Amino acid sequence: MTQSFQCSACGAPNQAEAGLKYMSCMYCGTNLTIPEHLRIKSQPKVKTNLKKTESSRPVEVEAVDILRKSQPIAIRAWNLFAMWTWLRWLIPTCLTIFIVLCVGFVIVLFVFS
Repeated sequence: MTQSFQCSACGAPNQAEAGLKYMSCMYCGTNLTIPEHLRIKSQPKVKTNLKKTESSRPVEVEAVDILRKSQPIAIRAWNLFAMWTWLRWLIPTCLTIFIVLCVGFVIVLFVFS
């Protein structure tokens, strides 16, 4: 049976949680220290339903398969990165050439008109 203790801020009753020295008040959220005589030891949790693995292959073999399956994704990501870096160079270069050609065209028009 658990005993309750009062919150130091709002006076609301709080029940000690298992395995904790500190907790927050359920009503006002104030940080509380659980008195030593009310502290409850936590009970260990035991798993009873252990699932069997889907295959009985060793982890080393499965790791190779996982890497082999993820390789096309990595190649596509690398190709996108390479295209992005190439476009970072190409677009400003094309714009610069376009501006130089436009300025040259305007100068030619003024010189020959």
